[in-house]
Amino acid sequence: MSTSNRTLNQEILLEIMLQAYQLGVQRKDVDVDMMINTLTYELKPYLEGQVQQGRTEATG
Repeated sequence: MSTSNRTLNQEILLEIMLQAYQLGVQRKDVDVDMMINTLTYELKPYLEGQVQQGRTEATG
């Protein structure tokens, strides 16, 4: 599946946040930075299109 077809909705966002939280709870060696990196990695495909769209609008 192409990342351009992905849409971020509340259900997907909550699922990603739950995964990051569970990672932090289950593993004691996981710190806040690792949780933020996990969230960033998981959300990146959904937000890349919006970032590129914002750049186009800013330059246009």
